[in-house]
Amino acid sequence: MDKRTHDRIPVSIEFHCLDMEYFGTVMNISESGMFIKSQKIFFPLKMQFDLSIPCGSKIFNVPVTVRRITKSGNNYSGLGVELTEQPQDYLDFINRLRQASPPVTCNNIDQHLQNVQRV
Repeated sequence: MDKRTHDRIPVSIEFHCLDMEYFGTVMNISESGMFIKSQKIFFPLKMQFDLSIPCGSKIFNVPVTVRRITKSGNNYSGLGVELTEQPQDYLDFINRLRQASPPVTCNNIDQHLQNVQRV
């Protein structure tokens, strides 16, 4: 049984935490959460923090809570996070992504969104 409230959209979007030196790639995203792949996740990692997701000409700052941590060998390699707040511009962004052809990356996000807005 699927526990997710919303279907995830496959993407490849870089992110960083606003108050920490963490960087990685959002691999899938939805209205309520996302999975983030990172080469190095250092602990102690705050269970709640703000993510900054630069996408083309827009930067989304979203507060998240860690729900799952994945390990690859001896290293932590990913985070499943849930949004604690869903800003309207972020929800609009997700709706536009749902209309675009995946996969979406930071390099082509502006073009995807322009194509969707013309339809």
